[in-house]
Amino acid sequence: MVQRWNMIVVCLVFSFGVFLFSGVASASDKQQLLDRINLPPGFRISVFAKLIKPRSLALHKASGTVFVGSRGSALHALRDTTKDGTADQVIAISRYLNVPNGVAVLGDRLYVAEIDQISWTALPVTDNKPSFVQIKTDLPPKRHHGWRYLKTGLDNNLYVTIGAPYNIGMPQGMEGSILVLDGDGRNVRTVASGVRNSVGLDFHPTTGDMFFTDNGADNMGDDIPPDELNHVTKIGQHFGYPWFGGKDTKLSGYEDKTPPGPVVAPVINFQAHTASLGITFYKGSQFPPDYKNDAFVAQHGSWNRTSPVGYRIVRIRFDANGNAVSKEVFADGWLNDGEVIGRPVDIAELVDGSLLVSDDYANVVYRISYGK
Repeated sequence: MVQRWNMIVVCLVFSFGVFLFSGVASASDKQQLLDRINLPPGFRISVFAKLIKPRSLALHKASGTVFVGSRGSALHALRDTTKDGTADQVIAISRYLNVPNGVAVLGDRLYVAEIDQISWTALPVTDNKPSFVQIKTDLPPKRHHGWRYLKTGLDNNLYVTIGAPYNIGMPQGMEGSILVLDGDGRNVRTVASGVRNSVGLDFHPTTGDMFFTDNGADNMGDDIPPDELNHVTKIGQHFGYPWFGGKDTKLSGYEDKTPPGPVVAPVINFQAHTASLGITFYKGSQFPPDYKNDAFVAQHGSWNRTSPVGYRIVRIRFDANGNAVSKEVFADGWLNDGEVIGRPVDIAELVDGSLLVSDDYANVVYRISYGK
């Protein structure tokens, strides 16, 4: 009877969308995972939350709530009410959305980018069936590269990535672009075109310039074309797809074709097939001072390469003028001798200056901190 009652309680908790986990049952498994992650001296990694296939992350600073998108149908919120570096509440805001990968917070609104639309709900979210107000309902409804990435800009506008829905092909309409719009869905403009599939963007803290990752094409071999980090210096620039991958690699079917106008080359080339996704600039003070205004990129890892690559976090160093100058591995260990134990997706900075990293393979959100 006790076992039956415990099962009823668990079902009731999940039905209301709140799961309070202690991690006792899987503490050993989690520790084994963490012990395999390599970080620079002084850094530590822990499990902030356990969650099925977490993707994009967005922080509501006023409440400390972290919102988590997915490539399924669920949207979650994480709360660390005890301030111990672990989320003691995992709240299912909704379970019936259409790939709510993109999440962003602007003022007192939570914005969600699904495959075909962008909408918002008022904060704080008080139940697991919030009302959403649609502000843009004409996004291309194609699932291939259809998981949108959403970010709030320093200008208090929303930026959304629209992947090209094929491996290599000519984008139609708003495909293969990054758009900007205001919080009510008005004043839509194309920030960048010629973008194959960006799943991460952020803004340099001092210059305000936008940088975005872009995933290279498949089926051209193990080593080309590279993934990219791109720098937007003015609105409307073209970044080469489908003519180019990286700086000068011609894509299949476009070897003898010329783009109709100037093309902006990436500022950093990543190894092909690393699947470079979420990017965030470090603005806090918890990490050593030389990390300030550098960026972190989550590399999700290859799926079609002879020898797997990626499965790590890369640090991008920037100079005093806001230019990306080099890259280096910050965290790895999710790939060991061909064995995959995790796939980083997105990165977000908490108010205390620690970093959260989502992992949709190990089904956790990590917290990376420095010092005691």
